[in-house]
Amino acid sequence: MIDQWTGDECAQGCDNNANNFKHNEFGCFMACFPHDQLLWMVDSLNLSLVAAEKKATTVGELLKWFGVLILAARFEYGERPSLWSHETNNKYIPPASLGRTGMTRPCFDELFQHMEWSESPVERPEGMSSETFRWMKVDDFVSRINAHRVKCFSPSHLICVDESISPWYGLGGNWINCGLPFYVAIDRKPEDGCKMQNSCCATTGIMLRLKLVKSPVEEANK
Repeated sequence: MIDQWTGDECAQGCDNNANNFKHNEFGCFMACFPHDQLLWMVDSLNLSLVAAEKKATTVGELLKWFGVLILAARFEYGERPSLWSHETNNKYIPPASLGRTGMTRPCFDELFQHMEWSESPVERPEGMSSETFRWMKVDDFVSRINAHRVKCFSPSHLICVDESISPWYGLGGNWINCGLPFYVAIDRKPEDGCKMQNSCCATTGIMLRLKLVKSPVEEANK
């Protein structure tokens, strides 16, 4: 992997105890997350925040938001605000107390409210299908990931091609105009939701390319 920030080559593996910054987990994240996507998200956030008369954010604050979001996935909870509580309902499990990360709940919620991942119009243009409009919320993000891998990563000779399911527990199906644009339910899969086709370097475990599976009608209109 070529470090997109420095141009240096990152060795295989991830060592949290390494003194070399680019070899710890955060360094690996920074090498793999598209540079242009990160900067675009900060610019998009600031446009939305300033329009709402909120304080502008920074790259560092957005990266902290990513960290809190990933950390939150380690806990089971009912309501998100409970993750910032210093109390727990289980005597065997300590409270998450995510405020210790340095990001307050209002700040996290504010960024969450204004977060965008891809360029898309506020209102659905006339003649555009609901599915196309909703996929636009992530299409650019997927394209930037794929472009980044082509530019910065050289895979081994072992390539694994497979499919994945990202679980969706909310509203699904193509008969409604909200929720997941195309809901996939397969008997042999333990979860239902968004299906993705992907290829991965079997030596490093780094994903090379990602393709969202859309409805046959959407695929035919490309």
